[in-house]
Amino acid sequence: MVTYGGHASFGGYEWSWEMKRTPGWLLQRPSGPLAAVLAAAGHPARFQILQLLVAGPMPIADLQSRLSLASPGQLYHHLKTLSSAGLVEQPERGVYRVPPHAIFPVLALAAAANDVAERTGA
Repeated sequence: MVTYGGHASFGGYEWSWEMKRTPGWLLQRPSGPLAAVLAAAGHPARFQILQLLVAGPMPIADLQSRLSLASPGQLYHHLKTLSSAGLVEQPERGVYRVPPHAIFPVLALAAAANDVAERTGA
């Protein structure tokens, strides 16, 4: 059984999550949708956007000032990719967030990537 979850309080919200999946079930999932999520999160700028938004909603102007992107167009491109993958949503005009159902999956992706990076010295 593969299990992930936890409890977190940040951004004025509290989250509790627990997911359990069998390895066989995970390995039988269609690769396309899974690869789309991983590819969206796998770009350094998009992952940085996720790191900022997982703590709570943020206006586009604040995101732009916190990121070292050359243009607002680049930010919108990355947000569109993350939105298409279900990792980011726009709850109101000019504000973005990681949707509640994706908070712990994003944190789990970060934890798993960190575990692999530490082992490889990356």
